[in-house]
Amino acid sequence: MRLNFFRQRAHKRFHRTTKVLPSSRISEDTTLGRYCYVGERCDITRAEIGDYVSIANNVSIGAGEHPLTAVSTNAVFYRNTYDELTKAPLVIKADAWIGVDAIIRRGVTLGYGAVVGANSFVNADVPDFGIVAGPPA
Repeated sequence: MRLNFFRQRAHKRFHRTTKVLPSSRISEDTTLGRYCYVGERCDITRAEIGDYVSIANNVSIGAGEHPLTAVSTNAVFYRNTYDELTKAPLVIKADAWIGVDAIIRRGVTLGYGAVVGANSFVNADVPDFGIVAGPPA
């Protein structure tokens, strides 16, 4: 029942040309452009995603990150846990392609037409039309 509710909401949240497969989870504060595709079992948290972006299966984008300079990394010390863990921006510009099992960290910008290879860990910006792969990409 809940899955059907999410599908209905997801359909209304994104442009009708964007396809998000049902097992993927996308936070309410994520924006997806037109003609995007999100594969199975993806987790996308607080991201700005442009038009024509293709995201393969099992991709993690923008998972929360604990600040390492605080007194403790435990969330009990945060005023607003979600805001604290997702405060660094994450932008994926138009026509990017992200391969299966990739991880995109918070604070990263993928440029126009960027390609991220399968099983990659992206922890730095990728320039327009850049191609990266590996851990780290």
